[in-house]
Formats: sequence, structure tokens, C-alpha cells
Amino acid sequence: VLLVGCKSDLRTDLFTRSHSRHTPVSYDQGSNTAKQLSAPYLECSSLQSENSVRDIFHVATLACINENSKNMKRRKSSRATKRTSHSGRDVSTGVTTHYQQTKAKSCALM
Repeated sequence: VLLVGCKSDLRTDLFTRSHSRHTPVSYDQGSNTAKQLSAPYLECSSLQSENSVRDIFHVATLACINENSKNMKRRKSSRATKRTSHSGRDVSTGVTTHYQQTKAKSCALM
């Protein structure tokens, strides 16, 4: 869970504050609420490009990936964990071939 404060630029915009009946949330209020939720607090402003929305999504993605990797249990696949490859000549000639075992390759999707 991430707590994100959007439109942080409106906190200092006097025109918007005078025409709105809502009071903007201060950084301290957002931070304290995030502590109560045990969540990180981030602010963004697409108008000022300070900690843009893209940065927030980047942080959220990294948090999800890190959390998923902690919770993910490694399990053996139905395929062998090692691959055997050989190099050499034809077995029918009676010449022994050289076998080499290597780790099976794996990938992670993000």
C-alpha cells in the first residue's frame, strides 16, 4: 500500500485555495496518516513536474516487484533443473562423448 498526495502544487496556489471550501492536506498530515497505515507517503504534482506521476508509478512498480519476490516461493518446475548437453562424435562409432551439465535458465516477468 502506498499513500500518494496528488496536486501538491495547489497547496501554495492562493487562487485555488480561496475558491475551494477544502483545505489542502499538509505534508505532515499525509506523512502521519501513512505511518498509521504502515505505508510510504509520496507526493506528486504533474503541473510542476516535481515527483511526477511517472515517478510515483515507478516507485509503486518497484514496491510491488519487491513485495512479490519476498512472497514468492521458489518451486521446482516439471522440467529438470539441470540440462545435459553433449559435444562429440557419433556414439555408434564407439567413441565416448563428453557430457556437460549446466544450470537450467530461468526468467522473471515484470
